[in-house]
Amino acid sequence: MTNFLSRFMPKNDAVFFNLFNRASANSAAMAKLLNDAVNGEWIPEQKTEFAQISRLKAQSSDIKRQVYAVSGKALVSPFERNDMYALVSAINAVSDYIDSSARRINLYSLDVITAPIRELCAIILEASQHMDRCIRALNKISDSETILGICNQIKQLEHKADQVYDKAFALLNAKETDTFQLIKYSEILGALERTTDKCEQVTYIVESILIKNS
Repeated sequence: MTNFLSRFMPKNDAVFFNLFNRASANSAAMAKLLNDAVNGEWIPEQKTEFAQISRLKAQSSDIKRQVYAVSGKALVSPFERNDMYALVSAINAVSDYIDSSARRINLYSLDVITAPIRELCAIILEASQHMDRCIRALNKISDSETILGICNQIKQLEHKADQVYDKAFALLNAKETDTFQLIKYSEILGALERTTDKCEQVTYIVESILIKNS
């Protein structure tokens, strides 16, 4: 019934896809700011990226609210409402965890940004950019091969992040003798790794949507 009605209301889908696209682009922009913040000369008090990330996080939450509000009034939608809620919530979770990681890095005023932190931030950036491509590709949901290919790239990046985290955490515990430093770096590494988990969660929802709409 939804597919039949959508023939006469094509603009409805455009509204939703525009919101999804904005949400994923927002996450990718936050990831770029995070990656920029940890690269180059590290002077925490001169880093403006953290405040920008916080502002974008507020926008991400607003986009999520818009999806809920619009879907409640829409007669038809591109796919099931529960799937739309799950998708925008998952994208918002990526933004949440990028913001959480950024706040930890900023709060702890680290003396040194370690190589694993930089590597994990680079992985988050790449995964977020792939996620943005994946969400935009949903506009042509029949092209499942392309969409699934992007999902697999995100999963590979999440696996890579696990390896980086495991190695860095083991080395940190073996060599760091200062308990406070150990806690700080452990929390930051954990937050960054969990961010890649959230990117992977988006792929599971996308795959479920593809199955239901194939």
